[in-house]
Amino acid sequence: MPHPPILRGIQQVITALRNVGHTVVEWQPYKHKDAVDLLNKILAADTGAAITRAIELSGEPIIPNIKKAIESNLPAIDLESLWKMQSDKYKYQKEYLALWRQQSHVDAWILPVAPHAAVKHDDFKYYGYTTVINLLDWPAVTIPVTFADKEKDIMNMQYKSMNDFDAKIYEDYDPDIYDGAPVGIQLVGKRLQEEYLLGLAEQIGKALVA
Repeated sequence: MPHPPILRGIQQVITALRNVGHTVVEWQPYKHKDAVDLLNKILAADTGAAITRAIELSGEPIIPNIKKAIESNLPAIDLESLWKMQSDKYKYQKEYLALWRQQSHVDAWILPVAPHAAVKHDDFKYYGYTTVINLLDWPAVTIPVTFADKEKDIMNMQYKSMNDFDAKIYEDYDPDIYDGAPVGIQLVGKRLQEEYLLGLAEQIGKALVA
């Protein structure tokens, strides 16, 4: 569950678009958890060896968040397994594109970049909102919307989490710490539509200040 500032930012974008005549509909995610799990396995195929070597060339230490990500305890895999994962990736991409074609009136998605506003150092825990887009190989652009406001962004104490990890992410929200932190959303489009997506992002920017 995104933190209150992110939910408010998304609602702000939705309201702005509707106010200038656009239609905004709800999109039902398709196997996003499976997509996150698949990309994590692909990225950890060599247990982080390539990433570690690249960082070592800088002569600088690995920041804690990256260190946690590459020390995921996922096993190294053989070439045959990697090819199978790549095949699964293409299958997922094909299935999702077919779903979007069934909803041809949808130009782009509006969704969080992360569950929180600008995050505290070394406290980035969930990458899923962008992981899915990376696996799909679709273009995305981040749009600044507003800033966290401890007076407006109040936790929903009645929220029932989907699982323990979801609960942990939501409980990490501290209105005082996040107060004033930038809030953005990402706009996602179909493959090879980067220029079109930038045009949509410009329209959202104009709508937000209209």
